[in-house]
Amino acid sequence: MTHSALIIEDHPLYRGALILLMQAIVGEAGTVAVNSAEEGFRRLATIADLGVILLDLGLPGLDGIEAIVAFRRLCPAVPIIVVSASDDRQDANRALRAGARVFLSKAASTEILTDIVRRLLAGALVEPEWITATGRRTMGSATDLKLTARQSETLVLLSQGHTNKEIGLRLGLAEITVKVHVSAIFRVLGVVNRTQAVLAARHLGLCVDADGPADAASA
Repeated sequence: MTHSALIIEDHPLYRGALILLMQAIVGEAGTVAVNSAEEGFRRLATIADLGVILLDLGLPGLDGIEAIVAFRRLCPAVPIIVVSASDDRQDANRALRAGARVFLSKAASTEILTDIVRRLLAGALVEPEWITATGRRTMGSATDLKLTARQSETLVLLSQGHTNKEIGLRLGLAEITVKVHVSAIFRVLGVVNRTQAVLAARHLGLCVDADGPADAASA
């Protein structure tokens, strides 16, 4: 299946480099490049079979984190690669929690970016990754997320596939209280359903039952 790519980058030289790289992967007709998130929103309806979004974190207008959240709402199935000049841990954590699939240093080689794009298009890269110029790092620790102790317990049970009712029974909470905790977890993780929350929990090293995640139902 042929996919398209949307590049959102305001720096002309780096945008040109990304265009050439993506044209080699998805073809000239499948490569769309804009210089702001707002222009990207306008172009979404005109792009057929969008398979990946490459997004600069330091955009004019709507900033990168807000843009990630907005694109996740508009096209939740399309993975987002953040390309950034920053190697700051906080920036990477914020971008990945907002819903980016990959946080990639602009200093990384074109070979690394090409591999990441091909893996995403093939559905072979599921969990979020932070890739610096020198290697890969995890998103962070559970303590970085500012979850309460009860929310952390809820996330562990959610990641093990338990329903809200089952979590309530295990923690001695009313089901409505569990729903409140789950909604708060979604906000902190920057996700919109249980499947995405489980992926984030796995990436944080939390225990996930071998039976796998529950269905992707909302809170």
